[in-house]
Amino acid sequence: MSHVPATSAAPAHVPCPKCHHQVPYFDQENSTFFVCPACHAYFKAEDDNAPVSLGKFEGNQKPVLPLGAVGTLRGQQYRVLGWMLRKEKQAIYQWHEYMLRHEETGIQAQLAMYEGHWMLVGPAGRDYKVSGRATSRGAQILDEDTSYDIYNSYSPVTLYAEGEFDWEIHEASKLTVTEYIAPPHMLVREKQGHQAAHWYRALHIEPSEVAEGFQVPNQRMPFRTGVGAIQPAPAQNSWPALRSFSLNMALLVIITQLALLFIKPEKQVLLQDFSTGRETVPTGANAEAVAAGSNRVLVSKAFEIEGPAALQFALTSSLANQWLEVPVTLVNERTGQRYEFTKSLEYYSGVEDGESWSEGSQDQDATLANIPTGRYHLTLYPVSENGQDLPLHLGVSQHTPLQSNAVVLLLLLAVYPVIQYLRRHSHEHNRWANSNYGPQDES
Repeated sequence: MSHVPATSAAPAHVPCPKCHHQVPYFDQENSTFFVCPACHAYFKAEDDNAPVSLGKFEGNQKPVLPLGAVGTLRGQQYRVLGWMLRKEKQAIYQWHEYMLRHEETGIQAQLAMYEGHWMLVGPAGRDYKVSGRATSRGAQILDEDTSYDIYNSYSPVTLYAEGEFDWEIHEASKLTVTEYIAPPHMLVREKQGHQAAHWYRALHIEPSEVAEGFQVPNQRMPFRTGVGAIQPAPAQNSWPALRSFSLNMALLVIITQLALLFIKPEKQVLLQDFSTGRETVPTGANAEAVAAGSNRVLVSKAFEIEGPAALQFALTSSLANQWLEVPVTLVNERTGQRYEFTKSLEYYSGVEDGESWSEGSQDQDATLANIPTGRYHLTLYPVSENGQDLPLHLGVSQHTPLQSNAVVLLLLLAVYPVIQYLRRHSHEHNRWANSNYGPQDES
């Protein structure tokens, strides 16, 4: 590629050997190959020699970026010198390449576009060492702690062209071009036979940046489809910080939960068995009115709470095709303050068509949080079918770790990172689906 500074912003002209149209060109120091915009003849014009026809391109393709236009990419001004429609020799994939010249330095670059994905390509300025065979599966390049993986290897064929060039564009079919990616960057190796390889570095460019830089209306820009070879994955810049933050917060939740278990260990404050049989006349100092046809009112032993505390209630009954509903009231014996909840237990089982089945549960749990310090007892109002006498086992624990809260918090912490992870995973899968070297092809 040329490294000669630009000499003039005004184009020179060279006559087409076929139709004699005056073909404009800007790189007067280096351009020697041209395509006539009038008859599409491809010819060579070097020094004072007469132009020599080399062939003709068929068709009437038009580039998105007009030839001769000056645009700005990444704060640098470039002029469009030429444009090519190319394909892989052994495949149907086609892409566009725009030859650019840096207006200050005269260094040439390329702006490549495939399916609406753009990348800016320029001289790498150095060679790179490839681990493994340069064009085989698993080949990599390690550059400043960045690993580039082989993505594609092909020979390009020029289908159509316009503008000016400083090399014979049909000679490109003799090259082996190998691409190594580390999105949003790419290293490109061009090699012909036993000659020394030439290296180029590419950078992903958003279509909006190209449109704005060259003042191209958005409706003229090619529609972007699929995932580009070096298109950044979603949350490319924020993903490392998001991943670290989420993992650290999850670790903090787990450590806090373990610390609470150590500071306030779980303590059993009540363990009592009851019988829910019907009783027509309430008795006992703490007894309460009994509705006709209901089970007896049950009152537990008193117990002490060191609050504020979370209480975990476990109710169990050996049901067999039965149900039991248990409204429970926790009563502060000094203040009379009450806390209530209701749990329903039911368990049914049987055999149908030779298959056993069951549904429901003989166990239920409940939690009351922020219970103040004090002396308490429980009042239970069990209800069963026809007032059946059923056993009821009740356990109450203090400082039971609210694992559900920790689980909910961990799930909430995981929602956004998981969504981003899935998006990134899908993005990478689609990226490598266009490559013969992708991880999904490994067996």
